[in-house]
Amino acid sequence: MTSDAPVALITQCADYVGPALARVLHGSGHRLVLHQPRQDLVDELTAAGAEVAVVERADLTTAEGNQLVVDTALDRFGRLDAACFVTGFIVVGRFVGAKVEDWELVKRANLDMVFWALQSALPPMVEAGRGQIVVFTSATGAKPEPKVSLYSSTRAGANALVRAVGLEHAADGVTVNAIGTNYMDFPGFLHASGATDPERRAKIEAQVPMRRLGTMDELAEFTAVLLDGRSRFQTGQFFSFSGGWSA
Repeated sequence: MTSDAPVALITQCADYVGPALARVLHGSGHRLVLHQPRQDLVDELTAAGAEVAVVERADLTTAEGNQLVVDTALDRFGRLDAACFVTGFIVVGRFVGAKVEDWELVKRANLDMVFWALQSALPPMVEAGRGQIVVFTSATGAKPEPKVSLYSSTRAGANALVRAVGLEHAADGVTVNAIGTNYMDFPGFLHASGATDPERRAKIEAQVPMRRLGTMDELAEFTAVLLDGRSRFQTGQFFSFSGGWSA
């Protein structure tokens, strides 16, 4: 891989879309900076010829943690072309009786993580006059529902922040977009929703207009289009990836 090959950063890469997206971006010629990946993924990518820098520990609810992952890209490769920030933590329950500590937690995970991610990744991209940022939020931020008020409201705030920042930097050569998911086929959702049970899964899939769960490979391909430079005419947007649920 040449020294001028583009560089992509992916946070929280141990699961969710991280492994699939890393494979897709390597396939499109990116060098990779991976935050907390599994060792087997690093071994797989390295064996396939990828240049991989690993960040083992970084608190992404802080300025320092986000600056660390961005600085790893700049120090190792001298550039940062694409950044995918996986953010958030789910808290459910009725609003009346919600605990103060739950509110503080969702603000840190769903808002602070997004704020600090954008604060760290934007300056070097704006200076370079190029770059693509995708922030993962949630489709619930576009469709409020009972018993997820803390979660969905902070996700809605994150969506608004990403859209406004994207418009603010539209003339700087940098795109900034959000993707919000729901009803995805990965262990976190399956266990949280009880969809590991086939009967329960069937009931959950019936709630999705497409009558199935989304796959990580589908999500990775969709995300890569917004990161790898193929499509730079979308910015300041929120994309719901939920099988039509939040349309």
